[in-house]
Order: sequence, then C-alpha cells, then structure tokens
Amino acid sequence: MKAFKIMKSNLQVNAKGDIDYYKQNNYKINPLWEAIKFTAIYGLAGELWILLSDELARRFSGNLERYQEIQTYKGGVYVFATMMLIFFLVFNKMRLLKKAFKEITYHYQELKSKNQELEQLEQELRMQVDELEKHRNALAVSEQRLELAIEGSQSGIWDWDLESNMFYISPKWKAYLGYTLDEIDDMHKTWLNLIHPEDRSAVVSKIRAYILSPNNAFEHVIRINCKDGNYKWILTRGKAIKGDDGKVVRVAGSLIDITKEKQFEEKLHVLAYYDQLTGLPNRYLFEEKVDALINEIKDTDKKFALLYMDIDNFKDINDILGHTSGDLLLQNTAHILQQQIKEPNFVTRLGGDEFAIILCDIKGRQDIINQVQSLTQALRRPWILEGREFFISFSIGIAIYPEHGDGLYTLLKNADIAMYLVKKDLKDNYCFYSQELQYKSLEQVKMINHLRRATENNEFYLLYQPIIDLQNGKLMGAEALLRWDNPELGIVSPVKFIPLAEKMGFIYDIEKWVLKTALMQKREWRDKNYPNLKISINISGKRIVSAGLIREIRELLQETGLKAEEIQLEVTETAVMKNMDASIKILNEIKNMGIQIALDDFGTGYSSLTYLKKLPIDLVKLDREFIKNISTANNDRLIVEHIIKLLQKLNIKVVAEGIEQEEQTAILRGHHCDYGQGYLFGKPVSKEEFERLMLSVSF
Repeated sequence: MKAFKIMKSNLQVNAKGDIDYYKQNNYKINPLWEAIKFTAIYGLAGELWILLSDELARRFSGNLERYQEIQTYKGGVYVFATMMLIFFLVFNKMRLLKKAFKEITYHYQELKSKNQELEQLEQELRMQVDELEKHRNALAVSEQRLELAIEGSQSGIWDWDLESNMFYISPKWKAYLGYTLDEIDDMHKTWLNLIHPEDRSAVVSKIRAYILSPNNAFEHVIRINCKDGNYKWILTRGKAIKGDDGKVVRVAGSLIDITKEKQFEEKLHVLAYYDQLTGLPNRYLFEEKVDALINEIKDTDKKFALLYMDIDNFKDINDILGHTSGDLLLQNTAHILQQQIKEPNFVTRLGGDEFAIILCDIKGRQDIINQVQSLTQALRRPWILEGREFFISFSIGIAIYPEHGDGLYTLLKNADIAMYLVKKDLKDNYCFYSQELQYKSLEQVKMINHLRRATENNEFYLLYQPIIDLQNGKLMGAEALLRWDNPELGIVSPVKFIPLAEKMGFIYDIEKWVLKTALMQKREWRDKNYPNLKISINISGKRIVSAGLIREIRELLQETGLKAEEIQLEVTETAVMKNMDASIKILNEIKNMGIQIALDDFGTGYSSLTYLKKLPIDLVKLDREFIKNISTANNDRLIVEHIIKLLQKLNIKVVAEGIEQEEQTAILRGHHCDYGQGYLFGKPVSKEEFERLMLSVSF
C-alpha cells in the first residue's frame, strides 16, 4: 500500500512539473504586472500620439477651421488606434490564458484518470493482500493438521539434499526406531547402512533411476534396522524437487511403518501355501513347484522321482488314541521329513496321512532306492504316544518323470497306484510304478465292483450333524453326511470311496441319491412339524458341471414342495477349480434359484483367499485345523479373527467346524462368528437321533 501512495505522489509531482514548464516559458499570468504593463503601453502610446499629432496638425492646417477638422480626424484615428491596441493586447493575453487553461484542464483530467487507476489498483492490492493472508492462515492450519496427522499415524518425514548429501529424518522417527538424536547423524550413507542388506541395492537402483527420470512419485518397501537389532518394514514415498536447470536437487517424502501389515501378509501367505498342522508346503505350492521343475527340465535329459507316501494303519491310531495323537504323529513325521529332505528336493503334505516327495536330478533307480531306504530308516522307529509304544511304517509309491508321466497329475496318479499296491500286499515297503500295476490293483477293482452295486443294494445311508447359531445357541441347520456300509468291506470312509466314485463316474448316481434322500428327509421333518432347519448337502466338482443338475434340483423342489431357501449346497475349492468357469456359471444359476452356496474346508486345499471374490458363495466353513488351537495359540486365534472380519466385510457368513471345547465357542462368539459345527454340539447321527436332538437342543 505504501508503494502505491508513493506512485500517486509521483504522478502529482509530474503534473506540477508540467505547470512549472509553462511558467518558465512566459506562460505565467501576474495580474498586477499585466495591469501596469497594459497601462504603461496605453499611456506611452497616448502621450506620443498627443505630442506628435498636435504638432503635425499645426503644420498641415492653414487655419483654425482646418485645425479643428484635423483634430476631429486625429481623435477618431486615436480612438481607432487605441481600440486596435487594446484588442491586440487583450486578444493576445486571452489567447495565452485559454491555452494555459486548456493545458491545465488536460493535465487535470489526466491526473484524475491516473488517480482513479491508482485507487483501483490500491483496492485490488488490498484484495490480494487479504487473499494472501487467507492462504497464509490456511497454510498454517494445513501445516498444523499435517503435523498432528504425522504424530497420530507414526509416520516420519525425510528430506535428501543431493548437493550436500544430507539426509534429514524427523526426530520423532529416529526415536521411533530407538535412536537418540546424537546417536545417528544426518548423512545419507549412515541411513543407507541401516537398510537391510537384501533391500539395499534394490532401493539404491530404484532411487537412482527415479532421480534420472522423476516421473510421478517414488515408492519402495524396505526394511530398516532398529537399535534393538530388529527390522521394521517401511513403506517410503517421495517426490523430486528440481532446480532452475531442471535437474533434481532434493527428494523428500514420508516413511510409514507397515510391519504389522507385512506380518499379516506373511500369515496369509503361509495360510495359502502351507499346511497348518505340519508347516509343510500344501498341495497348491507343491503343484507350482513341480510345474516349474517340469518346465525347467523338459528339454533336457534330467529326471526326477515323485514319492507318494502314506502312513500305514493311521486310521487305527486315530480310532484308538484320538485325533490329537494322530495330529501329533503327523507333525513328528513332517519334522523328520524336513530333516531328511534337503534342497533342491522338497516335500509336501497332500492331505490326511499322505505326503509327496520330489527327488531331483536322479541318476537311476538305484539312486532312488538309496534315498528311499535312508528315508525309511529315519522314519522306522518306535513312537511313544500317551505312554504307549507304536511302530509306525510307511507305504511308498514311486513314479519317475518322464518315464511314468510328463505331467503332475499323471505322476501323482501312477505313484498312488504303486503305493496302493504296497498297502494291499505287505505295507512298510516301496514300489515303482509299472504299467502292470494298474491291472494288479485287485483291491481297487473289488471296491469299484462294490461301488457299482452299492446304490442298488441300499448300502448308502445318511447321517446328520447339527449346525448351531453361535450367537443364540439355537439349532439352525444340519449337514447331511454320506456313509457306506458294505457287507464285505464294512464301513468305508468317504475319503476312500468318493475319489474312486468320481474317477469311475459313479458319483453322479450316488450324489443324485444323496440329494433326493436329504430333501425327502427334510420334507418328512417339515410334515412332522419339526423346527424348520436348513439342510446342507455336499456336492462334488464333477457333479456341479454335469448335465441336468439344475433340472434335477428344480424337479426335486417341486416334488418335495420345499423352498429353495431351505437348502444349502457345500462345495470345496479344489472341486471347482479344475473347471472354474463352468463351475461358477452353474453355481450362479443355483444361487439365483435361492439356494445358498457354502465353501467347505476353507484353507485346506488351494489358495482359498484367491477364490473368495470369484465364487458366488454365501457362507464359508472354516476347517477344524484353524479352530482346534484357538484357545491356546495366539497366532491361530489372530488368523481366525482376521478371516472372520474379512468374510464379514465381504458379506459372507462363517461356520467354524471341529468345535470340541467351550473355550473355542466363547472365542468364536467374541469374534462374532455366525455358526458352529463339531462334536461339542453333536456327532453325525441317524435321522431318528437327530429328531430327538431337534426337540431338546440348546447351547
């Protein structure tokens, strides 16, 4: 504002200077001087006229009459001359006065216009000053807000001056890492040395590339060494600042601690790729590694062996000592296998009591035999379980790539055939696959023959296990479970005959019988006025994509008079993944009918989290492996808690399987798990026992 006042004053001085100019060039007007000058001229002219004209009149007049006549003419001439003199003097002065007035008026208007411009500029400047003040206040508020946000988020600020190589990090962040201000300087090299050696070269390369081409923002994840020796996972972001020459002179940004997120990410990775009971790679990771190995050696002469290993009489251990002892045996077996199998070889748990081992770059059969004998010697020792001594043996089937198959599934199938022959004969042995083995598997053929007639002979029956609403303790549903009682084979586990039924194509008729029997039983309970519970039925992958499933379901609903909302179909992720697109299409049609879709055995097969968004599921059943240790293991409890929260955000209900303790129930209720299933609420029972359960159950 002071500057504009000075400008205004300067303009006024300039205008005054123009007036002085006119004064210096005789354009000034002095009333007294002008009057004296005018009177003097007039008096001088009059005196000269009187003196000279009278003398001339006397000389040229001859008589008095002529003299008087000349005097008359003289007086007229005098009047005319004085008139002209006065006219000239007045005209000249008025002309000068007019010119001066015109100049004064012009400069006055110009000064007035300049003054108006200055006033307008002064007003605009005031507005800009006010706006600047607003921005200054807003900036102060933003800086305060940023400081508070950084304080609350445990984030840090960093600033690297490339010219001085000084690397500033906010003091609070130094303290967050455990260092005092004088323990660590602000040199770039000092902070670079705190980065984990495995991350250092990558971040250096990335930031160098960013400095050369600073597009968008710099972002990288690193590990920084804290004073206590531990590493924190840090997400660092930055933005380049360029100098006048366009080159980067500084890079500044933020540091965010993502250690907890990384730990949870690692837990999810373990959940997706590793068996929760034994810690071994699961089937999904095994398939990835074998596929990678095949791609690596397929154009070479290298070979590898696939060992399919099964614990002999494992069912007896479970039946005699219980599942806890069986799980302990599996964990001990896995521990020995991890000790014996060294890279590049690798081992996995396929499921149940079955393991698979890959022996890489084998030299021949004798090489395989030597390694198998060394392995079985380590495994063949007495086991002490609950004070009892057990001698555990293993049956091993061996298939060689590419001699016995050029793909994983073929190798697994053939190794399984070889292993099955060992179990059928003597057990506690190993066997190489050969083409003849397929025809020597008499036990399998026998089971196939029995399966073929099982439906006709009414050998199948259903058991029903209760599903409880954990929040109110009420019975909300029942899972129909298939069982097979053969006169010759006895009670056959579904784990044994279901895969064989799928392989031989019997599964279609079996599951058709299961679906109809379960729905008819549901109608019978409705007609008897039992509580209206949802019936849950398992369905295989082959059955899902089979022709006529949708039509069959509609016909059964019409025949029984049941509503689609009263039915729930359970599928496993491994069942649908072989024909994912077709399975999703059929499941969507089933869901559109009003039938709920449940994902069974969540986390035990493939990467369950991958398929949550792909499959049209309403409910997820957490496998018992997640549940059994939640009352004693913090990690298991944390994983279950996060899975439940994740599924709730996806609007997916959760059933916890394998609940056997009240403590487990309390924890699951606390995490708002929807439903529960397990021996605590009831074992699978006959329809008659389940009817009694429906009338009395309350948890």
